[in-house]
Amino acid sequence: VLLPLIDRMGDAKDQVREQAQNLILKLMCEAAPPMYIWERLAVGFKHKNYRSREGVCLCLVATLNIYGAQPLILSKLVPHLCIAFGDSNSQVRDAAILAIVEVYRHVGEKVRIDLTKRGIPPGR
Repeated sequence: VLLPLIDRMGDAKDQVREQAQNLILKLMCEAAPPMYIWERLAVGFKHKNYRSREGVCLCLVATLNIYGAQPLILSKLVPHLCIAFGDSNSQVRDAAILAIVEVYRHVGEKVRIDLTKRGIPPGR
């Protein structure tokens, strides 16, 4: 069910995108732990539709705001965000930056160290 939801996060209508994200968050609450869902959602970072890639980043922000960093293994998700920093679409880049800021807010300096190891300039 997650792959069609990733597709729906790329829909042209805002309401469809929001409802897809809400359903994913509801699945994390009712059906499976957040990290289990994120292991399957990670393919959305490479989706052909830029809105889907943006939606996955925004869904990560929402997940962190609802569940915090404890149930997630962020070290598996940060590399995807680093790749999204170089995306051809500015909305995806902005969403990835927003997501990494949220990760930093929850985790702290460990993320900054991880980003410098991955070649992201400290100024960025």
